[in-house]
Amino acid sequence: MEPRIRCALIILFLLLFIFAEARENQKPAWKGKIETENGIKVVKNPAQPLYGEFSFDLQEDLKIGGDPTAEAYYFPKGAAVRPDKKGNMFVADFGNKRVQMYDPVGQFVRTIGRQGQGPGEYQFPNQVLFDTEGDCIVYAATELVVFAPDGTFKKKINFRTFLNRLAIGPGGLIIGTTQPSPRDGWKQKIVQVDSQGTSVQSIAEYRGEFGESLKGFVLHWYTSDIAFSPLTSDAFVYGFSSTYRIHVADSSGRTVFIIAMDEKPLSISGKEKEATRKDGYFAWYGKTDKPGEDAVFPDHRPYFSTMQNDDRGRLYVIRLKSILDRDGPQAIDVFSKDGIFLYRMSLPFVPSVIRNGALYYIRTDKDTGEYFVVRFKIKNWEAMKAI
Repeated sequence: MEPRIRCALIILFLLLFIFAEARENQKPAWKGKIETENGIKVVKNPAQPLYGEFSFDLQEDLKIGGDPTAEAYYFPKGAAVRPDKKGNMFVADFGNKRVQMYDPVGQFVRTIGRQGQGPGEYQFPNQVLFDTEGDCIVYAATELVVFAPDGTFKKKINFRTFLNRLAIGPGGLIIGTTQPSPRDGWKQKIVQVDSQGTSVQSIAEYRGEFGESLKGFVLHWYTSDIAFSPLTSDAFVYGFSSTYRIHVADSSGRTVFIIAMDEKPLSISGKEKEATRKDGYFAWYGKTDKPGEDAVFPDHRPYFSTMQNDDRGRLYVIRLKSILDRDGPQAIDVFSKDGIFLYRMSLPFVPSVIRNGALYYIRTDKDTGEYFVVRFKIKNWEAMKAI
């Protein structure tokens, strides 16, 4: 082969190699836009995620519970789980009214506090949280009981306002949602509570489908609701499910920017309403003798039910599915901490926590009614992009 031909082939090969590498490393182009509304940045996402679909490759590696003869490992009426940074698991055991600590391999370590009304005691623990110092915080509806990492009692905070749900946000910010009541026209509020539990500052208020003239209201499958979650060490997120606009706020509750989606509303069919009136309502307040019949529906299906974050600043928005498909797969939208729609996911259940390459879930055995804390290893965790 002549030297000139050999040289030309080598150059051609190098060009093809460089072109292939460039295509391999080329990032998809985000097709959304960033605008400013009333002085606030709004990240407007398209309907299609930047990186398309993503599925967790899950491998179950731990299961706790299910044996009534092992008293420290049995959760008869449900549970909530929260891992700390070291992988220890703290379980709010609803039936036994206690908080159990387990090490990363599932061995029982200690019970945190106990039932009662004194120091280091609580009545009905329903959630475990952690602050930036690593303290374990037991939430029990109208109080927070704070323990050091070794289980030593530190303090108790009593709330003047009943909070439905709670989260610890940036800088130790206590965030919660209040109970709707006729006194404030059945509004739903997300509030900030000070470290003494005495001052409540409203961050946002929503009326939704509940009119001021209602004598009572019913919470059901399609009730519009507030969802919120910590996001990073200096931000938390919240939104009202009737609109796909998620506020990213700082430690003062001030909106820094808004995440929006290009999404068309879905109507609620007659069959969905019928199924909801039959067995899709959860609680009712005020004057109503027939909660199924008195259920008030929004104009369209709420976009989401809850939100979660992981330790890399990604936001997981759990979509609300049809009540007719309540046992079907769960759709989840995944956003970067900057509000970019990264992935659309599907899971067979709603996860309890996603942390450090692991997914935690409370599983119910439909035959026995027993509850289990289950941990899955996410085998492809490193393949998931954060931006």
